[in-house]
Amino acid sequence: MIKETQKINKNSRFWSGKYWKTHNISDVLKEVVDPDVVDVSSIEMHDTLCPFIWDENGKMKTEVRKALLMNAKRFIEFSGIENLNFNDIILTGSVANYNYNENSDLDVHTIFDFNQISENKDFVGEFLKLKKLLWNDKLSIQVKGRDVEVYFQDVDEPHYATGTYSLIKDEWVVKPTKKIVNINTGDVQLKSADFMNAIDDLETNENEEDFLKKYELLKNKIKKYRQTGLSNSGEYSVENLVFKILRNTGYLAKLIELKNNYLTQELTLNEFA
Repeated sequence: MIKETQKINKNSRFWSGKYWKTHNISDVLKEVVDPDVVDVSSIEMHDTLCPFIWDENGKMKTEVRKALLMNAKRFIEFSGIENLNFNDIILTGSVANYNYNENSDLDVHTIFDFNQISENKDFVGEFLKLKKLLWNDKLSIQVKGRDVEVYFQDVDEPHYATGTYSLIKDEWVVKPTKKIVNINTGDVQLKSADFMNAIDDLETNENEEDFLKKYELLKNKIKKYRQTGLSNSGEYSVENLVFKILRNTGYLAKLIELKNNYLTQELTLNEFA
């Protein structure tokens, strides 16, 4: 039992002599995310759809539709797949529903059969994600003050949105409905804080050898957690709302940045001798 306790203490930042040389207990207490201070104000329902995007009849404004279609077209050309057959281009996410907020992106999904590129759909998906990253690095596009997030979606990929609008047909595929949603914000805060602290702990990880392992475990845990919530309870599930909190607060971006910083240090050689 003593040996096991010593092992735990050795791996914990709170018992690391090296850690305490540069930190004091007050700083550490400030670092721990308290569930009560996790901002869940973005989780709200409106009486109307976003007025910047939709008219009073729930129809997408003409100038918005044209701008989003042009974004999709240029992204397709940038990705070099303009000669493929596409099923649809849709707007989805909270802006296509009543739960939008000031941070909501315009999520534009171009849907097609990935088999047109290769039967290895996992490879195609990863390739297209890289195209998206390159696109976002080059351009910062907004429509009506909101960021445009372009995405390629396989025709067989499950999609759980309760609001989906076809930019091609200019009509609702899945029209959202106003309804009372009972959200357990306490659970959202608690689990959000849990993931936030896990990401913060990864930042102070002193064992470089197991950093990538811990990173992959945490990334996959968050991904699986959200997917489970979406498949079981939909977009208003605690799991999906936690994911949105992590994204809106910058913690998902921080997780990616931690990996990038680690790889940069690992692959850099500074000695000149």
